[in-house]
Amino acid sequence: MIIGAGPSGLTAADRLVSAGRRPLIVERSPHVGGLMRSLRHGRFTVDLGRKELYARIPEIDALWTGLLGDALKPYSHRIGSLFAGRILELAGQFRGPTRGMPPGLLMRGGWDLVRGWIDGAMRRPDSYERFWHQRTGRRFAQVLAQGYWEKFRGRPWRDMPVPEELADGERGGSHSFAAVAQGLRLAARGGVGRQSSWRHPALGTGQLTDQLARRVRQGGGEIRLETEVVALAPDADQSFSVTLRHRGDAIRCHVGTVISSLAPDALQSLLVPGDEHGRADPTRCVVMVYLFLDEPPRFPHAWLEVNDPMVQAGRITNYAAFGGDMVPPGMTALCVEFFLDEDDPRHGRSDGDWITLAIDECRSNRLIRPDHLIDTRIHRLTRCNAAASWREAQDRRHGAFYQRLPLYPSLFHVNRPGTDWASFAGVCAADAILAGNRRTFDARADPTRSYAASNEAATLMRSEVTCSAP
Repeated sequence: MIIGAGPSGLTAADRLVSAGRRPLIVERSPHVGGLMRSLRHGRFTVDLGRKELYARIPEIDALWTGLLGDALKPYSHRIGSLFAGRILELAGQFRGPTRGMPPGLLMRGGWDLVRGWIDGAMRRPDSYERFWHQRTGRRFAQVLAQGYWEKFRGRPWRDMPVPEELADGERGGSHSFAAVAQGLRLAARGGVGRQSSWRHPALGTGQLTDQLARRVRQGGGEIRLETEVVALAPDADQSFSVTLRHRGDAIRCHVGTVISSLAPDALQSLLVPGDEHGRADPTRCVVMVYLFLDEPPRFPHAWLEVNDPMVQAGRITNYAAFGGDMVPPGMTALCVEFFLDEDDPRHGRSDGDWITLAIDECRSNRLIRPDHLIDTRIHRLTRCNAAASWREAQDRRHGAFYQRLPLYPSLFHVNRPGTDWASFAGVCAADAILAGNRRTFDARADPTRSYAASNEAATLMRSEVTCSAP
């Protein structure tokens, strides 16, 4: 049984059916694809907010190329920062090394930068905010990263601790403006390094997951939608007794092996109900307002990260910039995202209020002309954040959960941040099941390591096996 019809679950199932197995996928929603599914709206196709496909893992990049071929389109990965009605660049190849900053802002930011370096030379940072202000200067941090990051993660920088692995390493770093801008990009994007070329499915990320689901069904696998796992009890023989809920009906079954793409907290609460280690973080929600216009986009960026604290939106995605067929020629489709905590009073707003707010904020920043608006749509993502970070999952509570996983040798936990990393975990789980040996899965898909570190560990393990062979 595979829990979840997102990229990790579908990729695992695809691998299994190619070897003649017939897995069962259970998915609580009415759709396949998880957060990577796409929405059709008349002549438009849109993703669930901003979606990126990283090319960090050769096996997964090759899988996607084989699935979609020429429908995997290259695009300009151009990202802007929206601040005080101005779009600044987050990459130096656009509009030169100043990123479109006016001279006054560059001068004030330069003075702040020097003050930050002096402060960093005199004392250790006591917060994430001071850490970045010492490294990049207060003003550059504010206009290029801080506001977006705080909206996106739901926590102000001043309330966050300094990353342990970074606290002592700044004095020897580069003090060039390029290093400052790159550092802020990494801050806002969770530390992901630069990728030189980017591709996106011509009809949205759902084109990828739909194709995977099609192959799974054609290969004999079953995908049962609107079916949620409500109990997962380990048995003495390492198998599992499972209780499913499908449209109000309870279904009980017994399975030998489980591949789970549930978030760590959700899986832990199933395995050990009531365990305090399974207590989840406060729930986040994303409100996405889609704006459809009968004119070309007024900015060329794939998306804008909204650092202006006076603007409630956190990110604005421009689907016409993704190089495919998501938007008809000469037209525009934008997604305006608002990131909310579970106790945010804005939850009480009506759909009409959210749509009006999105239109007003885009109009006031000269991103749209409302008289060209032809339609709108709103979509909410509950019980999830807009994206996940591997580093954010490395806290004490999640660490305790990861230490428990070896107690369940027939359970493969494949929830990972990043579509490529999640898909790779699914591949590793399927390969381990087919080989009857999960050691490579534990090494190559270790949730406590980044992909690079896991791959290095697996390479070392293979070398040790080769050297010890008779």
